[in-house]
Amino acid sequence: MKKFSALIKKEWHTHGSIVLVPIWITLGFYFLLLISFGFAYFKGDFNLQLAEIQAQIKFPAINYYVNVGSVFMPGLMSLLFIIIFMQSALNEDIQKNCELFHRSQPISIWLRSFSKFIFGLMSNWLVFLMLVILNFIIINIILAFFNQLSFYPAFFGMFQMSVKYLKTGLIFGSIAFFCSAIFKDKAVFQGFAILVGINFLFLILNVMFKWNLPLPWNYFVNLIKNPGMEVLDAEADLWQTKQFIRNNWNAILWNWKTLLQIIVSGSLFVISTYIHKNKEIK
Repeated sequence: MKKFSALIKKEWHTHGSIVLVPIWITLGFYFLLLISFGFAYFKGDFNLQLAEIQAQIKFPAINYYVNVGSVFMPGLMSLLFIIIFMQSALNEDIQKNCELFHRSQPISIWLRSFSKFIFGLMSNWLVFLMLVILNFIIINIILAFFNQLSFYPAFFGMFQMSVKYLKTGLIFGSIAFFCSAIFKDKAVFQGFAILVGINFLFLILNVMFKWNLPLPWNYFVNLIKNPGMEVLDAEADLWQTKQFIRNNWNAILWNWKTLLQIIVSGSLFVISTYIHKNKEIK
């Protein structure tokens, strides 16, 4: 346990500044937004139609979708930074010519690999959740200001969409981690290029020879996307919204696709570590 903790601390000292970048981007965005509102207010251009806004957000379903939307930007940044970190997780020490030094230490390669995998996911997930909570607080203070806050749909709109991004981050992260075990530089780009190339090759063969080869791209897309979700009527009342939220968990989390995603991610970690362990280091 002490060795694993030391490895996590090492990852933090090495990559902590990169992990925190989404926080600075978000704070900078809010700072510029605040300046813009302040400038518009003192210039006299700030025209807030309270009655129109209250009429548009009076339904609980709107509370749900507003908070679903608040997760979008933190979610995209989380996926981006997970990919950035994971695509170099297993080849960074090779690029720095220090892989032999680390392998000479009394620490298992599997433990080192696991620490990189966990840090790449958990650190970005933690930052993601911090930003989601920040957005949730700010947005719902505004909704409360207009006397239109409905906490239950607001909270679960944020929570359910966050779970979707966490699941997607697990898949993207494990795929990028796998690419880092195979390619030395620009791992995700090279892996994506090969996937697209194989997909086009199979497509051409299917057209030319009337074959029915499975297209790898379809498997990739099906693995990432969640089962179809119902659409909530924007004018649904609180009872209808609660029923929608309960049903939504089946599409988001409690399904076989979630289990498949976890199994695939775990398998990719094992395969990636095995490839890295048996890679010749010069």
